[in-house]
Amino acid sequence: MASYPFISETLDANPFVLRLLVSSDNVEEARTKMQSYLNECDEAVRKADCPLHPLEIKNTIDCIRVFKNLISPASERKADHSCLRTIWKIATEHWRKRDWPEVSDSFMLEMKHLFKGIIGLSGIYSKSGICRREVPAFVSLEGRDAAVVRSKLLNEKVKQYKECIIKNTYRTGLEAEILKRRIENKKRIIESIGAKEEDWYDYKWHMKNVFRNADQINKIVGLKPEEGDAIRKARENGIPFSITPFYLAMFDELGEGRREDWALRTHVIPNEVYLNSILGVGLNNLESLDFMREADTSPVDFVTRRYPLIAIFKPYNSCPQLCIYCQRDWELLGAKGRKGVAPTKGIEDALSWFRSNPEVEEVLITGGDPLVMTNRRIEALLDAFGAMKHIKRIRFGTRLLVTIPMRFDDDLIGILAKYNESPRRVISIVTHVQSAYEISPEMAEAVKKLNQIGIDVFNQQVYTIQNCRRFESCFLRENLRQVGIIPYYLFNLKGKDETSFFKVPIARMLQEQKEEARLMPGLVRTDKPVFNIPTLGKNDLGSWQDHDLIMIMDDGSRVYEFYPWEKYMAPVKTYIYKDMPIYEFLKRLENMGENIDDYRTIWYYF
Repeated sequence: MASYPFISETLDANPFVLRLLVSSDNVEEARTKMQSYLNECDEAVRKADCPLHPLEIKNTIDCIRVFKNLISPASERKADHSCLRTIWKIATEHWRKRDWPEVSDSFMLEMKHLFKGIIGLSGIYSKSGICRREVPAFVSLEGRDAAVVRSKLLNEKVKQYKECIIKNTYRTGLEAEILKRRIENKKRIIESIGAKEEDWYDYKWHMKNVFRNADQINKIVGLKPEEGDAIRKARENGIPFSITPFYLAMFDELGEGRREDWALRTHVIPNEVYLNSILGVGLNNLESLDFMREADTSPVDFVTRRYPLIAIFKPYNSCPQLCIYCQRDWELLGAKGRKGVAPTKGIEDALSWFRSNPEVEEVLITGGDPLVMTNRRIEALLDAFGAMKHIKRIRFGTRLLVTIPMRFDDDLIGILAKYNESPRRVISIVTHVQSAYEISPEMAEAVKKLNQIGIDVFNQQVYTIQNCRRFESCFLRENLRQVGIIPYYLFNLKGKDETSFFKVPIARMLQEQKEEARLMPGLVRTDKPVFNIPTLGKNDLGSWQDHDLIMIMDDGSRVYEFYPWEKYMAPVKTYIYKDMPIYEFLKRLENMGENIDDYRTIWYYF
């Protein structure tokens, strides 16, 4: 609900807009006046004598562009909403001095920042936008004097990063203290199962002994009541849940005041939103959760193709532990009744498709987790693809580097080395490391083995509420590079209802790339922020030309129009996406102990 004082603060942010709205008899008159006003604002900041700092001018022009989008009839039709109508009604009835239950504070904050932004008062650089005292000292210097002052300023940036690491206790599993905790967990796990020390190094043992029982997990590392209840609810309703012994050993014991393992717990233990969404749909109707509409991009069973030179092959339909944020949960939860390895005929038909499509030069073998398959099956697939002269690159998508790194034993490494024949054919591994706390000595050793046989390992991070704090992804990137993993993609979470618990606004991803990732050396910040469009694939979030902000809903949600990669090549449909409200996200961060003033520029990332 938007309160009267909050509304007054928003309308007072730009008296010109307030007078314009109040003087309009209807929405169309308000639209005409607003369009004229925005054109005047645009002309003013483009004049040679505009006193604003060039960076403030750039932000002002961006805000004007966005505001024009928001009030256009075309945007209203696409979004089936008019934020102009909402703000006009609020302004014309402001004299009533009432609250607006149907409008959120998130909406008013979006409007407030735009009202200020279109007149150069964003407050990013200075209160006035003119920036005389705020300009760094090195700008007015030259030569060595400028270099020394700038170097000190850069040191302050590094200090900011390091202080954030300490404040938020970002850590890895390579630290001696963390290793000690995990060794104790390992002992308890081995004892609880009645196993031997040597069993721990057998990947098959980990696959056979995944944990599914809440009481058993609680005895080893402890569970919050809501965690235990969620696990039991999942099990009672037939929703798959499991944790590998190795991954469970990375948890912290509950009640010790630590929260380093929060990302680990929430990414594998079901939450109430997830469970209710799955049960609401029903386990017999999981195809409706196919956000990417893979059925529309599957030329034959077990193959998905969205791009010209690469296709996905899914020979295995299960994982030793299911990630709650998974894009393919609808398949892994038991859709179509298939579990494990695809039928022999299905695999042969898929391989036949690859043989008959020489245009496809690269295959991504994923699933599920294909490296759960036996070495014999993996070698058979590599042999089949190896015989196709047009296949130049083979990727394996796997999370076993995180959950069961001992899978990368000498036998598997030998098979991969046999078929990694550069420059004839190159094999790569793509994994999901979500938190630096998931990095372990065992992972580092496995990656080292892969690197030694010429196989690169890439990381696709899914950006969630659990790993989106200031510099958290930078800390992950740095530590991934230290163990030989190359950051590849930073994924916006899919717009799936069952994973809404994890959602982070697109604006935060853009902010992270500009204000945090940019501080990292080029070989560290190699990942690209992307949004996956159903049927069409990845969209580069860093490119203005690939998306537009077209509407703000009454709840504060931003509505984006995404343009496909085929833009300029074919008249393919665009995609409309409703994001989560920024203010709701900031409140969640505040509840996590974050100072939301550290994120104050987020409103100006479009």
